[in-house]
Parts: sequence; C-alpha cells; structure tokens
Amino acid sequence: MHPTTIDLPPELLEQVRAKAEREHLSLEEVLRQLLVRWVLDASAGHRSREALVRQARASRGMWRDRDPDEFLAASRSGLSERDEDLQNARLDAR
Repeated sequence: MHPTTIDLPPELLEQVRAKAEREHLSLEEVLRQLLVRWVLDASAGHRSREALVRQARASRGMWRDRDPDEFLAASRSGLSERDEDLQNARLDAR
C-alpha cells in the first residue's frame, strides 16, 4: 500500500469518522471501497466480469477465497432443500 494524504473539511471528516465507526469500518477501508467503486464505475464498460470480481475482492478482502456465484448457488440450493422439507412436513401433517 502507498500512504496518501488528503485534505478534507473538518466537518466532513468528523461525519465520515462517525459513520465509519458506526459501521465498524476504518477510515482507510471506507476510502478504499469508495475509490474502487469509482474506478469500477468508470471502467465497467471495458472490463470483463472476472476482472471486476478480482478487483472487488482485492478491495474488500473478505471474499478473496470464495467465488460469489458458487456461494450464491450453494445458498440457494440450501433454501430449496429447506422449502422441500417444509412442504413434505405439511403433507405429513394432513
């Protein structure tokens, strides 16, 4: 990482710090997320989905080890199984 200095009005800085604290984020993480979003918006038409996912993972850190599509598919299959179990339980109750 490269240390960077920016100038912000004191009122804005206090508001940003307060919101970041409420959301359990560091000021650095807030700025990183905003900058990545800004870059993604500017380049969305020119980049593949895989490149966007890689960049988003690098900025967030928490999804680096997971493929979002696989995670969502697994989550949805769990919901389908649960719905089927509930439907079968209702049929048994009659």
